[in-house]
Amino acid sequence: MKLDLHGIKHENVSNEVDRFIWEAMLRKIPQIEIVTGNSEQMKNIVRDCVNDYGFVCSEGFVNWGSIIITLV
Repeated sequence: MKLDLHGIKHENVSNEVDRFIWEAMLRKIPQIEIVTGNSEQMKNIVRDCVNDYGFVCSEGFVNWGSIIITLV
């Protein structure tokens, strides 16, 4: 499952990520990807949201402009 944040304003990112994580949890998906692009500010917003849930996140291995989140 993947969320692409291209075109989303920074002030709306937290809500989009929160909604996406909840949807993935409800569907019992163990790992998701959030495409951030190369913006460090965008990556930091996503990391902060993920940390609020206590999940593990890491840089994408193939796409450095994404964050992989493990929901278990």
